[in-house]
Amino acid sequence: MESNKENLGTVQGRLDVLRKGIVSEENSVSYYQTLVNKTPEDSDVKKGMRRMYYDLMLEEKKHVTCFRELISKWEQKLKDFEANS
Repeated sequence: MESNKENLGTVQGRLDVLRKGIVSEENSVSYYQTLVNKTPEDSDVKKGMRRMYYDLMLEEKKHVTCFRELISKWEQKLKDFEANS
């Protein structure tokens, strides 16, 4: 990398990546929720599968929260750059 210094363009680039990433994470949450809903609990194996899908869904929800926090942080930096322009 040439420089670690942020500017309006680098912050916009970060936000573009984060906004695309959060869509992926939200889709993962929906995917695992669908698998939980469609997997019956009629055997121990399937109960284990449902539990794992649920655990993975919870992990993806943590990622969504992290992305939201990062988006808020970088949106604030963008506002700061725009205010100082």
